[in-house]
Amino acid sequence: MFQITAGYRSFREQHELYERGRTNKSKPIVTYARGGQSLHNYGLAVDFVILSDDGKRALWTDGEKWTRVAAIAKSLGFVWGGDFELFRDFPHLGMSGGLSTRDLQKGWRPNLISRVASAISENEAERENGCSFLGIRTSDCNHLIGISMFLKIKN
Repeated sequence: MFQITAGYRSFREQHELYERGRTNKSKPIVTYARGGQSLHNYGLAVDFVILSDDGKRALWTDGEKWTRVAAIAKSLGFVWGGDFELFRDFPHLGMSGGLSTRDLQKGWRPNLISRVASAISENEAERENGCSFLGIRTSDCNHLIGISMFLKIKN
């Protein structure tokens, strides 16, 4: 199972995350992106966690499940933070439609087309104990709807 833990972040929230590990050295650095430099600031990224089968624990060490979710997400057009060179951000998925954060700062927005909505409707029969999406179970069907909205078709 997986769960979406974060989506849109304001510039202020992003700046607060950026300061972690910099102003208080006892905490680890969690991001290299300042406010306005993250896809989260434009609603184009989500963070997720892999959950144990009972949904009660986060699994931070099961590499196989992380890479499986990442492979599915990448097949849908997402960029996975685990592939980042400077800072491996395993819980991060983003989709910018080829735009840079500079483009986004200038007001440009990507034209994203959903590859998820049809997969969700195909799997509606599997809604026992949560939802199943492309072989991954999630504890809350609303997360899949959120991903679908995240990838909404823009005219």
